[in-house]
Amino acid sequence: MTFNEVILGSSPFLFAPQFGHRTRLYELDFQNQPENIVEILDKAYEMGVHEILLKQSDDLEKALDISEANGNEWTVIGMTDTSNFEEDMDLFSKYDTSTVILDGMFVDEAIKEDDYDSISNFLNKIKNSGYTPGIETRTPFNNLPLISNSSIINDFDVLLFPLNFYGYMMDCNFLNNENKNKINNLLKSMDKKIIANRTLATGILKPKEAYDFIKNVDYLDAVCVGLAKVSEAEETLSIINEVKS
Repeated sequence: MTFNEVILGSSPFLFAPQFGHRTRLYELDFQNQPENIVEILDKAYEMGVHEILLKQSDDLEKALDISEANGNEWTVIGMTDTSNFEEDMDLFSKYDTSTVILDGMFVDEAIKEDDYDSISNFLNKIKNSGYTPGIETRTPFNNLPLISNSSIINDFDVLLFPLNFYGYMMDCNFLNNENKNKINNLLKSMDKKIIANRTLATGILKPKEAYDFIKNVDYLDAVCVGLAKVSEAEETLSIINEVKS
């Protein structure tokens, strides 16, 4: 089975710390320069990516508004860490938002504390607002079994987690065949939409090797990829478009 959906990630536009020295470069490229983000959004849209993972960011919001003014009809997948939940929901209401996902830092900490009620409460608020509720976990090998047997299993419809060959920012060293089989076995019992992020391992993997590997992971519906240059968008999305179903 090969994934059939591509979502534009936002981590480079938010200067996410996992990029190391490139975080500073992204800050120089994008901070107070939404027009630079627009170039990437418009190119991604042109190449068939019409969904974006949106987090709070003035520059990203401005860029999305400009891209939509350019005629691009984006569908938003919102991501909230719950610390500013109402503000996040106000932001998502401005757009054609389909789904809202609870950030993995919040979800993983709540699972660690055995506080499934807090997760459930936020998921119900998301659903009552008219959005499809989802969760992220950053430690799928540890948490997917717990989630499968928890009280929240029927409270969400979308599951997001990191997935790449090196196991980068995952709770495994390599996603070898043994670990890939473990993931497949964990997912096959879940009737959820499955989205993989961190698919390029913050640029450690070349797009060709990353997506040749990912396309063979069962039960995967979508991939989320962050892009920091128009040239990156052209290269990466050309490769993805060749392998997705």
